[in-house]
Amino acid sequence: MIIDEVVEEEAIENTEVSEEEVIENTETSEEETETEEEVEDRIVTIGEPEMEETPEEDPQETPGWVKKVRKVNREQEREIKRLKKQLETVTTPQEVVVELGPKPTLESSKFDDKKFEKDLIEYHERSRKVEEQKVQQQKAIENQQKAWQEKQTRYASLKQEHKFKDYKDAEDVVSDTFSKVQQGIIVQGADDPALLVYALGKNTKKLEELSKVTDPVEFAFKIAKLEAQLKVTSRKAPAPEKRISGGKTGSGAIDRTLDKLREEADRTGDYTKIRAYKKKLRS
Repeated sequence: MIIDEVVEEEAIENTEVSEEEVIENTETSEEETETEEEVEDRIVTIGEPEMEETPEEDPQETPGWVKKVRKVNREQEREIKRLKKQLETVTTPQEVVVELGPKPTLESSKFDDKKFEKDLIEYHERSRKVEEQKVQQQKAIENQQKAWQEKQTRYASLKQEHKFKDYKDAEDVVSDTFSKVQQGIIVQGADDPALLVYALGKNTKKLEELSKVTDPVEFAFKIAKLEAQLKVTSRKAPAPEKRISGGKTGSGAIDRTLDKLREEADRTGDYTKIRAYKKKLRS
């Protein structure tokens, strides 16, 4: 982005002002207003900056921070493998589904009163358990829906909190690339799903790489490892150029061409033409 130039012109009593005087006033005011207003912006990156590879690298000359990053990565790889193996070996006991079956009759009990009474008691007991199962299943569904809604609400809140101007564009790229399952894993499992989505939307290479991971468990571990590498860096964005409002300037004190260029820059955010025009005037 181009740092905007702010022009301050003093009132000129003489109605005829030369281009040199206008340029001189412009150059003087740039230093005074350069630090008046700065807008903070942030960039999100994944991992450490990539280092240029050298044909022959001497291990003794490897920077300390590179060694530290490599060590952390190795530890993360070992932990991920351990957790994945542990997850794969966990067996969840199968829930026994109670089936009600037909209601017993004297005929089905071979007209044995005692057997019929016993079968009827067992039938009512099964009926009670079936109803309990229905209630539990409905409650589990409601809890899942509630948890999912809370995750979505949190995600929406984080989006507003970060206030990235181009967030919608990054989010659309992720939703167009990832499956519904992959998107759900991010929203449910990430510490800051909004920041992670933004980072992936700005890193198409990493996004494309992860989109090919179809196994949910493997995808979840890769996402967790990637989120640990996110870095948010603040930077100063150029302040918008201030327009000169009224004043006691005489006719010819304001360059009409420069004024039109400023109007165009206000619409597009591009101040390149203004700088080029002023450079032309100085020459």
